[in-house]
Amino acid sequence: MKKYQQAVMSAVGFCLFASLSSVSLAQTVNPASSKAILTAATPENISLEWTLQQALLKNNRLQLFSFEQRITEALEIQANLSPNPTLEVTVENIFGSGQVSGINRAQTTFALSQVIEMAGKRQRRIELVHAKQRQQLSEYELQRMEVLSETTARYYRVLHLQAIKRWLDEKLNIELTALNNIKQRAQAGNVTQADVSRVLLRVTKTRRDLQSTISGLNIKKQELAMMWSEQAKFEVVEGRLSLNTPLPKTEKVLNAIESSPEFMQLLNVEQILKAKTRAEIAKGEVDISVGLGVRRYEEFDDSAFMLTFSMPLALTNSNQGNILAAKQRENKLLQQQKLARSQIRLTLLAIQQRLKTTHELLQSLSRNNLPLAQQLMQETAQAYNAGKVNVLQLLDAQNELFEVQLELINNKFEVVMQLLELERITGQSMTQHTTNSNNSNHASNFTSKTIQEQN
Repeated sequence: MKKYQQAVMSAVGFCLFASLSSVSLAQTVNPASSKAILTAATPENISLEWTLQQALLKNNRLQLFSFEQRITEALEIQANLSPNPTLEVTVENIFGSGQVSGINRAQTTFALSQVIEMAGKRQRRIELVHAKQRQQLSEYELQRMEVLSETTARYYRVLHLQAIKRWLDEKLNIELTALNNIKQRAQAGNVTQADVSRVLLRVTKTRRDLQSTISGLNIKKQELAMMWSEQAKFEVVEGRLSLNTPLPKTEKVLNAIESSPEFMQLLNVEQILKAKTRAEIAKGEVDISVGLGVRRYEEFDDSAFMLTFSMPLALTNSNQGNILAAKQRENKLLQQQKLARSQIRLTLLAIQQRLKTTHELLQSLSRNNLPLAQQLMQETAQAYNAGKVNVLQLLDAQNELFEVQLELINNKFEVVMQLLELERITGQSMTQHTTNSNNSNHASNFTSKTIQEQN
């Protein structure tokens, strides 16, 4: 596989690379390479590598991550903060009656107290923020994978319509040639004017289909360009709708469930819930407060130091309800993981079956239907030139060949999209790549280089 491997390795190989290089997000952007890419003009013919590079650098969804990162950093600062000390001033025995009238016997106290958090509450808060940071990093990597996957899918949708346009161009040329020949035969009296009208009707329909395809192609080009937030300034996307490698085996597809991005997200949520449970348990432990102060006795014109200590009486755990709720959330997530594993399995099996069926149909079309349709067209054309068949039979033979060619194009596209969907769900490459596949290695190396430059 050549051009197809570029899509597979660029969109999915990135997921594998990203999962092994999460630390690279903390690295700085290469200013020279990024600036060159951002300021480069859009070429008329774009490759999949260029498209993915632009999406990584300019996609609006990926730009939001920097704000999320700053929010998490602020929350980490908050988690590190300890309670502030408390200054307390009290004045007793003033403005009373009798011996305590006025302020002559006043007792003034200046005390500074500090709450000391017990059971590692501060550390539990930090652990929770760190768990959220890991989840955020995983979500960003998943977002990047989704952007690359969607960009690749849109790229192949454009490629699909380009193939249909070429097919319609060829179909129109053949029909126009047939129309000219039939007009000459009609002038010679060999065919009727009705035969000319039949061919003209087909030419008109093909022209209409061509215009509709061109309109749809322009829309798909714009949808592709929106992945890097620009207008479609290119003319052609390069590549072919072809698959030359064996399909992935069912065992390999199912073995990838545990490492699928969706399932990995649930594992990250599990770590957050465990951190929340530990934080709730720590909140159930009482804190102590110690203080130091000075008390002034106006009656004796003397002062004295004072020490304070206070601690709530933990007759019951005041946070036991929240602890129980946190544990139940963990149990709920475990059930969600089982359900997700089952649903992913069913989805992958369904896609695998459709992929196998479509691929078998594609092989049958290539090996059986296409040669037969070509043979039918050749034999009918020869018979028509010899005057043995009429123009209607010739048009039917042409139409049979056109239909097989169109079905081939659509089935190639369907195989590519189903394989990309498999790789999007599993986050792994589902094709077998040989060592002499230079295009595949180039695409994989490009993806790694692009990620490093971005980070």
